[in-house]
Amino acid sequence: MIVTSRILLLIVFSLFWGGLTFYTGIVIRISHDVLIDPMESGLITQRVTHWLQIAGAVSAFFMLWNAVLVRKISRKYGFTLITCSLILVCSLVGLVLVHNQLDAVIDVDAMEITNRDAFTISHRRYNQLTTIEWISSLIYLIFTVAAWRQVDKQTPTH
Repeated sequence: MIVTSRILLLIVFSLFWGGLTFYTGIVIRISHDVLIDPMESGLITQRVTHWLQIAGAVSAFFMLWNAVLVRKISRKYGFTLITCSLILVCSLVGLVLVHNQLDAVIDVDAMEITNRDAFTISHRRYNQLTTIEWISSLIYLIFTVAAWRQVDKQTPTH
């Protein structure tokens, strides 16, 4: 069970966190360079971020599952992993709410932003929440590796 849960976590986490890192670090910048008009780029990112949030939610489930399993052996690591998972969940909820605010001021048919001030404020919040999401996931990853080492020392796998 432990090996299976770890493999599932690694697959799902890699898809989510790797995708988020690649998307925010490379894809957005290239789309702005190639498409010139930020609105065109935004219409693409609007759809991609929806899928990133779904991947994040699936990953959060497996992260919490792993945290609970770790907590049975190491309370300290388990607590840290649960905390990071809950921060991720809160950032995902915030991202969904802010995404809805952004959607409300984008007229997809006319390809225009109907309220620039509201868009700018919401977009800034979206970027901040994405940063929290990324950092909490990185901390989770670091502590998961340490926790697994600790758990494996305390529980023989034979």
